[in-house]
Amino acid sequence: MPSISSPGIGSGLDIGGIVTKLVALERQPLVQLQKASSSMQSRLSLYGQVKSQLSTLEDAANKLGSADGWTGMMVSSSNPAAISATAVSGSAAASFSVEVTRLASRQVSVVAPATADAALGSGQLTLQQGSWATGVFVSAGGPAVNITIDSGNTLAAIAGKINSAGAGVEAMVVQAAEGERLVLRSTQTGAASGFDVSLTSTGSDEGQGTTPYTGLSFTAPSAAQQAQDARFVVDGLVFTSASNKVTNALPGVSLQLTQVTTTPVEIKLAQDKEAVKKNIQALVDAYNTVNSTLANAMKYNADTKSAAPLQGDSTATGLQNAMRGLMRAELVGQPFVRLQDLGISLQLNGSLVVNSSKLDAALDKPADLKQFFSTSTAGQPRGLGLQVADFVKGALASDGRVTVRTDALQAGIKRNSSDQDRVNVRAERTQARLYEVYNAMDSKVGKLNAISSYVSQQLSSLKSNEK
Repeated sequence: MPSISSPGIGSGLDIGGIVTKLVALERQPLVQLQKASSSMQSRLSLYGQVKSQLSTLEDAANKLGSADGWTGMMVSSSNPAAISATAVSGSAAASFSVEVTRLASRQVSVVAPATADAALGSGQLTLQQGSWATGVFVSAGGPAVNITIDSGNTLAAIAGKINSAGAGVEAMVVQAAEGERLVLRSTQTGAASGFDVSLTSTGSDEGQGTTPYTGLSFTAPSAAQQAQDARFVVDGLVFTSASNKVTNALPGVSLQLTQVTTTPVEIKLAQDKEAVKKNIQALVDAYNTVNSTLANAMKYNADTKSAAPLQGDSTATGLQNAMRGLMRAELVGQPFVRLQDLGISLQLNGSLVVNSSKLDAALDKPADLKQFFSTSTAGQPRGLGLQVADFVKGALASDGRVTVRTDALQAGIKRNSSDQDRVNVRAERTQARLYEVYNAMDSKVGKLNAISSYVSQQLSSLKSNEK
């Protein structure tokens, strides 16, 4: 017999409501499971945040614990308008006296003036690189570059050909009072970057409406126009350079020469205190960030009477205590024994506060400060930067306390999800079974009600007939 499609139609009972309430009781364990899942998700999110912040702390500690955090150099010049300088990391602190007697320059040669846009006769222009240092051109020995000038070419056309020839010479046309002039310049500074220009006229088109090629002429550059090397003196030693940017005169230092000097310029190299101070502040800030996150995640809110997600979490408590213990570490036998000697104090809430003036005084002893953070000499306490980096590396390792706790939470969330699935499956089965039972009962009650109605009708009919 087909099942009743409308539960309760036979018996008049609210079977749907009854089953819904019974199934709701079956699903009741989901409330606690979902609450537990939400709690674990919150803790897992917090540990993810802590892991990221610990990585930042590790980076800051490694910078102070390694040589790279102490190699920054600051360079000063007593006359930066004449000489500026930069230094590479790792350069030794030093000072130099520098005088500039001559700047490196490029050769400049100018052609005799011509009428504007004049069409020239045909010919050949030859460029040869070399030096005019002796007053007479000496070839550098490289191949000459020949440029063909076609009949009717203007100075602007010739300049374009020179610029595309790759001869180490650049050209431009300027408008002077006496007419157009072709100006040639070396592309590089230095005595060896000079050049010679020679002209050969074909003469085949002279008298045909063109300016005779022989009207063009170049002269040897004057002393002020010659390519020359820079000349400078460092602590009494004379140097020359083809460029005004000098990289090989002082170890680890580059000089930019911009003016001839009349008095010596003092160049000083010293450790970049601001860079070191910035690195120390980065360590303090990274630690304070982790400390604040843990403190907020573990506190009890008296106003709302609710606990933060990590309150009572042994891993979080252990991590917080261990980190604060590191900041109290003493490096016995070293010039600086504890952070407080540098002006960095640990507060009651576990945060670090920097006394800037006291830290500045410690920065005046760079060797001692470096030893406090980065020493790894056998028989001596390990530098604080190295200790912090080692601690974080261990905490984040595959078997470290933070990673183990994170893995445990992830496993707990996975089990919780499986438990919820089982409750839902059991509730669905219970619902199906209850509908089967109640529908069967409803069907039977419906049949009984039909029989009862039939009997009542028959009895009423018999009574009517008796009358």
